[in-house]
Amino acid sequence: MKNRYLSSVWMKLVATREGKNFLHQSIKEFFTQWANDSVLKKVTAMVVLFCIKPFVRATPTDKTIQEILDDETWWQELSERLLHTIAEHDMAMVKHYADAVSTHAPDVTRKVAGDIWMYPAKVLTLFACIPSVVNCTIRCANEALQPMNNQAPDLLADVVNSLIKEIDSESLGCMTNQLCELIRKFDTGDELIKESASTPFEQSVKTIANTVLGKLDEKTKQQFFYSLLSLKNKITGGLLESLKERPDILSILINSIILSKLHNIQTARTALSNYRIQENMTDFPVEEIAHFCNDLLRFVVSVHSTNKPLFDSMINRFAHALDTSAFQDFITQAGGDCFTALKPVLGYVFPFVLTCWTELIQEEDETMQQARKAFARALLKDVEADNV
Repeated sequence: MKNRYLSSVWMKLVATREGKNFLHQSIKEFFTQWANDSVLKKVTAMVVLFCIKPFVRATPTDKTIQEILDDETWWQELSERLLHTIAEHDMAMVKHYADAVSTHAPDVTRKVAGDIWMYPAKVLTLFACIPSVVNCTIRCANEALQPMNNQAPDLLADVVNSLIKEIDSESLGCMTNQLCELIRKFDTGDELIKESASTPFEQSVKTIANTVLGKLDEKTKQQFFYSLLSLKNKITGGLLESLKERPDILSILINSIILSKLHNIQTARTALSNYRIQENMTDFPVEEIAHFCNDLLRFVVSVHSTNKPLFDSMINRFAHALDTSAFQDFITQAGGDCFTALKPVLGYVFPFVLTCWTELIQEEDETMQQARKAFARALLKDVEADNV
């Protein structure tokens, strides 16, 4: 009868040269600890080791682990045995094993990570394995996510949320400190080594994004960015709720959000200049743009009331950055249609603009003098036409 258990697959690894050497050393260490200081046990251990040595001694005809891992049939057997093991055993024990590993693994990692830098060449070799591990994780995740997408959204959300609740937030906070410093150093180093307008990281992101976006199907393309931004907003909302009692961190977070939004505006401006006009643009976020303008106006009013010098500096920088030719093209080509749509808003804006314009036209520079004369001639022409 064919062996369907997972042990038969692992035995092929044990039977390799590396596996036999590891097994021999493990057995030897076991008997050494078992014998301790007992002479009788030491003699017994020597006899047992002598008897089993022919079975655990590596030979030139034994396969290597690399040869086993390159064998497609071994991977097929592994998947079959693994599925059989899952079906035949209680998986609750896996949760207990995972909890035990999560409890003690940090201590092991701390010891190894602290001392491993005595062997820098080996550290670099281990780092070279990271892309392979990441690629393996991504490929396995791709295969595992396909069946998950067949589940109902509410069931999927319930499972994911229950998993998130079990995350150790205290340890996550400690890790965040280290991660933030690592990101800061990486960002600084990325700027230092760049040789063009784009940093190496930006170029890598562009390459990966081009490949990923090229693999998205039409349905996924329509929902991908909306879902991504929705999750981002939910995360931001959760952070803001948790920081209501921490005003010091809240103010830092708000400043970071504003800077992030401004960076997103810069990115969106670049993308908008290359935006391809499509027949079906009903999903273009005009309402969100309007809401952003509302928030921006409230922010400007707040700055004006709390910090007048800062407001003056910001408004001057804003005015100098405006492109007058873009305004001219907008007014001549789309101004009429926009006036009809924005007439309710202009009813509030126009009196203020007219007041500012009458004050502006009284300036004594040459350009304003010519504008004032042209305006006077236009008014006199209308008067003369009315008198005819």
